[in-house]
Amino acid sequence: MEVRKLQLIGGSSYMVSLPKNWVKDNELKQGDDIYLQVEDSVITLYPKSFREFSRITSVHIEKLFRLDEKFVRRFIYALYLQGIDEIVISDDRINARMVSKIGEIVKDLIGMEIIDATEGKVVLKCLTSTDFDVYGVVRRMSQIIQSMIETITESIEKGDREVVKDIENLEKDSDRLYLLAVRQEHRLVREFSSPSKWNELRLILGIRTVAKLIEEIADSLYNFSTYAVEMTPEELKKARVYFERLGKIFDSVAKAYFNSDVELSEETIEKLEELEELLLSNMEGGVYYRLAVETILSACRHMKSIGEIAFNKSVRESLREMRKSAKT
Repeated sequence: MEVRKLQLIGGSSYMVSLPKNWVKDNELKQGDDIYLQVEDSVITLYPKSFREFSRITSVHIEKLFRLDEKFVRRFIYALYLQGIDEIVISDDRINARMVSKIGEIVKDLIGMEIIDATEGKVVLKCLTSTDFDVYGVVRRMSQIIQSMIETITESIEKGDREVVKDIENLEKDSDRLYLLAVRQEHRLVREFSSPSKWNELRLILGIRTVAKLIEEIADSLYNFSTYAVEMTPEELKKARVYFERLGKIFDSVAKAYFNSDVELSEETIEKLEELEELLLSNMEGGVYYRLAVETILSACRHMKSIGEIAFNKSVRESLREMRKSAKT
């Protein structure tokens, strides 16, 4: 770390000189603009070129490495997750069939649409606002989990074997929201890269982890619904007890996370540990029963991870409030 002396100029202004190598490396000259980002006790300096680069939201791809659907899907997903708003792909090999495949791919990406398509070129644009609340996206994902649990419970009561289709649609919604959460996380990481924003950055990274855990829970619930329709009435009755217990605990873990409640976090973790032990001691049964219990166990462990994140988040926010109180 380099140390520079603070100098007083003209009796009212202060100055710190910039390292000569830094000025040369960024191709700066006298009179160029330097951006100052002031946050609490930290000032971050940016050359104009860096600020413009950090806001790049459009890319032009001259030629795709491969044209098979699996690669194109992975490639477009990667660009979407990076926070790119406009993707222009120019490739002589692009035809009407490929455009149709790309159209199917972007259906899974919230806000992304084909706005122009010709032979050899396709233009994708994200039409959603970029300033949405990523915290709200994760909250919506948790609501989807609650809907899945309620739908499965109701279907067990009514003996509805068609529930799998509804659960599959909810699971797909969860996947789409997860991709949206990761996309916004990448944009926010760039914004919160300065030292004074590290607390916010830690929160954003934590939200991404919770979003992934919720997405995994959605997958487990979907799998449970496929096994539930194959179980015997007695097995279903037994599994239902564990499933309903899981649903109540998820409500608690969601509240603990969103409300930063340290006591509720600890209480929820303990309940999940008890349920985990109960499930492990009741694995005997038919194939579909055992598979169903495994899915509940998997969801249970993911919820426990959310509970631990909620606990750490609660403690961290409590420490921050204590520091604020100490300053005042």
